[in-house]
Amino acid sequence: METGRVICRRYLLRRLIKQGPFCTVYQGLDQVLQRPVAVKAVPPSQVSVYRTALRMTAQFSHPHIVGLYDIVGEGDQVYVVQEYVEGEDFAALLQRQLSPLEVIELGCQLCQALVYATSGTRRVCHGDLTPSAILRDRQGFLRVNNFALPSDLAYFNAWSVVGAAGIVLSDQELPWGQASEGRLDDDTRAAGLLLYQLLAGRPAGATSVEPPPDGRLRFLRTIPPELCDLIARAVMRDHPQHINRPEALYMELKALEEALETAVPASVAVAAPAVEEGVIARPFATTPLLPETDGQSLPSLPGGEGGRRLSSFAPPTPSAGLQPGSALELSPASPTVADSSLKVTPAQPHAPLYPYTGTPPSARLRPEGGPGQEQQQQQQHIPFLLLLVCGLVIFACFFILGFFLSTLLLH
Repeated sequence: METGRVICRRYLLRRLIKQGPFCTVYQGLDQVLQRPVAVKAVPPSQVSVYRTALRMTAQFSHPHIVGLYDIVGEGDQVYVVQEYVEGEDFAALLQRQLSPLEVIELGCQLCQALVYATSGTRRVCHGDLTPSAILRDRQGFLRVNNFALPSDLAYFNAWSVVGAAGIVLSDQELPWGQASEGRLDDDTRAAGLLLYQLLAGRPAGATSVEPPPDGRLRFLRTIPPELCDLIARAVMRDHPQHINRPEALYMELKALEEALETAVPASVAVAAPAVEEGVIARPFATTPLLPETDGQSLPSLPGGEGGRRLSSFAPPTPSAGLQPGSALELSPASPTVADSSLKVTPAQPHAPLYPYTGTPPSARLRPEGGPGQEQQQQQQHIPFLLLLVCGLVIFACFFILGFFLSTLLLH
C-alpha cells in the first residue's frame, strides 16, 4: 500500500481504487495543477508493455476515451498518470438495469471510441475490451480505458462458449494494439458481449454476468427483438450476417435507436411489466418494438432464467414475438434484422392536413386560371348582382309609389 506517498514530488496517492492482475490503481492529486488524477503503479515485469501501449495512445484525444497525462518513474517502479473519471464502473451499470435505449446509446459511444482509435494514422485496436475497461462519468458519457494492453485471456476464454467459432482471440502473434482485420472483429465481438451483459437476465444487485454454459444468448422479454438480433450478429462469428467492424456496429445501433425512438410517441405512457415467478411478461404483447421509457428500469430475473433465448443466427419469429410470457426458442431459418421485412420504418412526423393560406383547400388544388377558378369567381359575383337587382327593384317601387302619391295630392 502506497497511499499517502507523493510521487516525483507532484502526485499524492490518496486512496486505493483497485488491485488488478497487472497493476495497482490509486486515486491521486496533482499538487501542481490541483486536479484529481488516476495513478497506475506498474510492476517492473509489465513496464515495457505499458510503455509501448502509451506510445501508441499518447496522442489520443476523444470524449469517450480516458485521457493520458503523464508517465513517471521512481527507481524500477513506473507510474502512469491518467484522467480521473468520477462516475460508475461496469458493475454499477449492471445493477442499474438500464433500458434498451440507454444500452444502445452506450453501445454507440463505445463504438465511437473504437472507430476513433483505428482511424487515420492511429490504427490501434483495443484488444482488452472487458468490463474493467468501461466507465461512465457523471454526465452519462461512456469512457474506455486500457487501449493496446494485453488481453485478459481468462475473460475471453470463458466467453468463447458463445459464438466464438473456435477463435478466442485473433492474430495473437501481432504486437498488442496493432490493428488487423481479425482484431477489429475481436473488438466488435467484445463490444457485443458487453452490451449483451447489460441486456441479459440476472439477479437483482448482480455485479457480473456469467457466460451461459450452453452458449445461448438470453435476453429479457422486454428487449426489442431487433436489438437482440443485432447483438447476436456482433457476438456470433459464424452468423451469416456477422458484424465484424466497429463502424458497422455503430451504424446499425444508431439506425435502430432512431427507429425505436419513433416507434412509440413520447406521450404514450408505458405500463410496468408484470413479474410472476421470475418470468417477465411484455406490457403490450402486440407491440414487440415497444421501448422502455426514460426513468423505468427493467425487472430482474433470478439466475438469468425466464428471458428470451437466442440461439446462433436466431432472431425472434413474428408469431413468437406476439405471445406474452413465453420463452422464445429461435430457429436458424428465421429472418434477421437485415431482412427488409423486419426493417423498422420510422414514423413520419404528423403534419396538418392543409397548411393554412387563407383559401379553401379545393381552390389550392386547382391550377391557376382553370375552369374551377372562373366558376368560383362567378359564384362570388352572384350575391353582388342579386343585391344590385333587388336594390333597383325597391328603388323603382318607391319611385312609382311617390309619383302616384304626388299626383293625387296635386289634384
